[in-house]
Amino acid sequence: MLPALLPGCAFTDVHLDMPISGLEHPILGGNGREVVVGIPFNDTRKVTEHCGVQKNGYQRVTADAICDTSPSLWISQLLTDELRASRFKVLTPNEAHNDAALRINGDIQKVFVEPVHGTWTMSLETDLQIKLIASTRDGLRAERVFFAKGIKKGAMASTRSQYQISLKRAADEILAEMVEAIFLLMNKYPTIGIPDQPTKKDDKDFSEHEL
Repeated sequence: MLPALLPGCAFTDVHLDMPISGLEHPILGGNGREVVVGIPFNDTRKVTEHCGVQKNGYQRVTADAICDTSPSLWISQLLTDELRASRFKVLTPNEAHNDAALRINGDIQKVFVEPVHGTWTMSLETDLQIKLIASTRDGLRAERVFFAKGIKKGAMASTRSQYQISLKRAADEILAEMVEAIFLLMNKYPTIGIPDQPTKKDDKDFSEHEL
């Protein structure tokens, strides 16, 4: 198999800079509505000591991919910044906020980047999975699990830059989905996030078919 014969750094750990740039085109329309984001999210990953692996051409794991920033801190801050770019008023739980503010907490369930070898080439694939919990003080609660896969195709050797591209693509996809879901939920209940406008006390399922 050709990839197994190529020189490279498959026996060296890859250190990943977590992407901090948001979406190229922010989803606008927050209109100053208040959102309170819990930072950091909970880290509920089954594997926490690394964020992926290196493999040789025989698909044997030879080294790790290491996140240089805590994934739970990274994704919660990334979502916070993107909601601000969308023109929401984003606060932390310790900052004063109105009773109608939407509270967002989350669990980061998976961050994993790995090479997937084909006959002549390979790709770098990233899996991201995040659970968001949205709630208001007067009883609205909603949950949804988001999953994204970022793929960098056409590689002949696994380099750090290609790991970064794969991770960035997954991050952009899941970020867009999370912001869009928050928009849809708040538009469904337009009093959320607006002072002196109580939301309806009714639990809602934050799922694909509800949004």
